[in-house]
Amino acid sequence: MNRPLILASQSPRRRELMEKLHLPFQVMAATVDETLDLSAGLQSAMEELAWRKADCIWRQHPEAIVIGADTVVVRDGEILGKPHDEKEAVRMLKSLSGRIHQVMTGVCVLSSERKECFCDVSEVEFYPLQEDQIRRYVATGEPMDKAGAYGIQGEGFFLVKRINGDFYSIMGFPAARTARVLKKWME
Repeated sequence: MNRPLILASQSPRRRELMEKLHLPFQVMAATVDETLDLSAGLQSAMEELAWRKADCIWRQHPEAIVIGADTVVVRDGEILGKPHDEKEAVRMLKSLSGRIHQVMTGVCVLSSERKECFCDVSEVEFYPLQEDQIRRYVATGEPMDKAGAYGIQGEGFFLVKRINGDFYSIMGFPAARTARVLKKWME
């Protein structure tokens, strides 16, 4: 790839997954309003948020290809973002206990010539969780910077009974699908 590739995210998980693509890239944080406009539906809102992040960095580096992404957890139509405190993390995990929820990751790949956005949706089912199990997990601190208060790639894997979808998208970045977009752009 002759053009710079920039990941518009400070997420260590997205960075780790981008490294699996074996393409040279830079990481730059995109500071944007993350309010979701749900008027066209949540999947469209996630794509639009990913575009805002990519566009923020692309405006500073118009010669680059920029990738923006964001992830939310949704249970019964309620968006579960990152918990503000341990009490909220416990509440979120209790609400996911023994139930199925969706993880939605919006991605936008943007350059001066093209824009391609998509939203990858996966289903996750949790085992029924005991109060002490939830509190021990929250005490690790891991849930505090994660949508839905869990990280499937960390200790949170103990909570997960099954998934239907892309494991890496649940981590926060559908690397294989993004790689296919980039490959198409390079042909």
